[in-house]
Amino acid sequence: MKFFGKTLGLMLASLTLASCGGGGGDGGATSPPQSGTITLHATTTTLPLNANHTAWYPASPFSTEVDIMWRNADGSAVSGHDINCSISPVEVASIHIPDDASTQPDESAVDWTNIQVHSDTGHAICWVFSSGRAGTAVLTVAGVDPNTNRTVSASITITVTSGVGTLPASVALEATPAGVYLPSSGGNNTSQIHALVLDAGGQAVPDPANGNSGVDNLQVEIIGEAGDARLSTNSVAGAVSGTTVKTHTVHGVATIAFQVNDGTPQGPMQIKATADRSDNNVTNGIQDPVSFPVSVIVSDGKLYSLELTSPLFAPSLPGITINTVSGDVNPDDVTQIPPDPDATLSLVVSALGTDRQGNPVIPGTAIRFGAVDSPVGAPGTPNDNQFLISGLDGNPQEGGGTFTAPTGHFNSAGGGAGPGDALIVFGKAVQGNEDLESAVTVQRINSATSATVLPVFNKNNTTGTTVDSGPVLPYLFGRALHGNITASATTNEIGVAHATLNYTVNTVGDSVAVWAQGDGVDRITGAPRRVTDAGTMAYPGVAPASIVAFPNPLLGDTTTSVTVCVADALGIPLRGVRIGFQFTLPAGTGSIDGTAGAGFFDDLTGTDGCAVGTVVTSGLPVTSGDGSSGQVVFTGAGATSDPVDIVVQISALQVSPSSVLINCAGSRDVPITVKAVGPDGSGLPGVDIDAACSASGGDGAALSPNPTTATTNNGGTAGFIVTATGFIGAGTPPAVGTGQCVFSAAGDTSRSATVTFRGSQSVPSPVPACGP
Repeated sequence: MKFFGKTLGLMLASLTLASCGGGGGDGGATSPPQSGTITLHATTTTLPLNANHTAWYPASPFSTEVDIMWRNADGSAVSGHDINCSISPVEVASIHIPDDASTQPDESAVDWTNIQVHSDTGHAICWVFSSGRAGTAVLTVAGVDPNTNRTVSASITITVTSGVGTLPASVALEATPAGVYLPSSGGNNTSQIHALVLDAGGQAVPDPANGNSGVDNLQVEIIGEAGDARLSTNSVAGAVSGTTVKTHTVHGVATIAFQVNDGTPQGPMQIKATADRSDNNVTNGIQDPVSFPVSVIVSDGKLYSLELTSPLFAPSLPGITINTVSGDVNPDDVTQIPPDPDATLSLVVSALGTDRQGNPVIPGTAIRFGAVDSPVGAPGTPNDNQFLISGLDGNPQEGGGTFTAPTGHFNSAGGGAGPGDALIVFGKAVQGNEDLESAVTVQRINSATSATVLPVFNKNNTTGTTVDSGPVLPYLFGRALHGNITASATTNEIGVAHATLNYTVNTVGDSVAVWAQGDGVDRITGAPRRVTDAGTMAYPGVAPASIVAFPNPLLGDTTTSVTVCVADALGIPLRGVRIGFQFTLPAGTGSIDGTAGAGFFDDLTGTDGCAVGTVVTSGLPVTSGDGSSGQVVFTGAGATSDPVDIVVQISALQVSPSSVLINCAGSRDVPITVKAVGPDGSGLPGVDIDAACSASGGDGAALSPNPTTATTNNGGTAGFIVTATGFIGAGTPPAVGTGQCVFSAAGDTSRSATVTFRGSQSVPSPVPACGP
């Protein structure tokens, strides 16, 4: 018997179905010859639900084996012919067949819906495998009778059950969209509420109605004050509308429309759906409720808050355009520098508008933008790149047009402010003053500490009570000299408006203040209310940035300095960048500007794009060969530098004593101290020192160091004992020996020190023996 599992069979147009488990013939043909029959037998016709979609295998509890027997009319087996197997619906069950080992892939692993098998003996098998939906599936097996050329078939019904019944166990709701608007706003005032009712096995409950007959099995209601809000849907009695409605599911799903009118209260409105666990019927009342709520936000779509966004640095060039002389800019290719840049850049600045209930403002809401970039402090001055007419003690007059600051220098700092200049007040910087976030125009400078502006400031009464916090708000006066920005834009469907900030490459890194502003309504008085968001930043360069550090390598175990420079993709130095660092050391410690291990430089990058940090390292091992004693990496503006090596070099080895005179016979132990000295003259700990000694003459002169290798301590010194033997011989004058011990740094023989040994010729006779 051979199965051809890869050949998909075609569904036959006309099938004669047999009863469950029975055989089928030629449908009553009476003319000879007679067609044969196909008989099906399943080990079981009921399968459990395969809710977790467990993979098939022959003995799976979610699988039943179906035996197929095809016989001629005389009872003999029909051999050597294809048999087509199909199943429906596929959501309930699928077919599996034995694998043909001679082909790939494994046919038995496939969930088939229609497949041909080949029978050499009139006998074949397949398996029916349950899926993730309860119900009944019909397996149909058919073949073309070789004697009559007629189709013969048989079918068997397999029931897949969850085993927990079909009554409701859960209700899930989803509102699309989750926010609606009052009709007077011009926005969408309707949300579709989709309900899904499932039984305890996670299956859709049976349909309780057919057309306009049957019962409703779901009650949906608005909880709390509904105002003019309405629900509408179809019940078995027809279309219904109100704050409470009944409807019925189809394949477990029901749809209800939620609609608001101008009399609907704003805010979250809760909608609850309830099914009846006792009988899946709410028409006759609810005995055992199962419920689920969903909230829909009702709002007027009027501008309440704005939030500015400004992408500065990223792996490519999002939001920044390199403008060209030709004007030929490809917005889809932001990774290439054009051949004819015109020395200006454009940055997309976005503002997100939201209404009081958290919904996006109505599309088409007008948003105004502005920017100022001067006067600021000159490079190298104490106020370098800082707005000069600014302070932290601003006091807008709530509902009025006067602005004061006790320490202000409105008419002198940076040359002073004047009519037409912008005043930006950062009200959000101090809690409770969000309404005073402002961008207004100077009408007159009254004194060093007072200015008159228009339009007037908001009343700062978001909560219903006017708040006056006094002179506590950050502010700045300024005007635009080096850049400009799109004057106005409108919001899209998610409440976002886009503007373009244009500036020269020469001003990259210079300070700029940007604001977005729109018109809302004061909820307390009904008067116009301006909604503003403002912030300061630096004119950004074009990503990706690059960062370099020098010198490389850095000298270790000493105090030195490192310079780190950042530039954008056009090579423009990036001013005002905060430089981060991270040490990687096998031993010892490292710090920059007093911060150990990892952190940031004290200073930002200057107009040259560079910042200098003071590096202090100690306790590092001596560098051997071409390696390093550690590394440090620098980051800034989204870029990371190559690792900078740290090397610890020995400037010299010092020995004490440097020469030894032997004036006795026999052996003498001589203590030798070796010190490894670094570039700053301090001792270097952890240096391995090798000792190599030689001697000749005398009475068999010899030098023996102990140990042959020693490691310097925290003070940079290592101790040796050199045993000198036979340096005084016989004779008058006596024969004397000479020798030396060379001490060198392991791995760096260029750094060494020598101790000389010689015997004394001025010794009494007989020569005294060396003491212990």
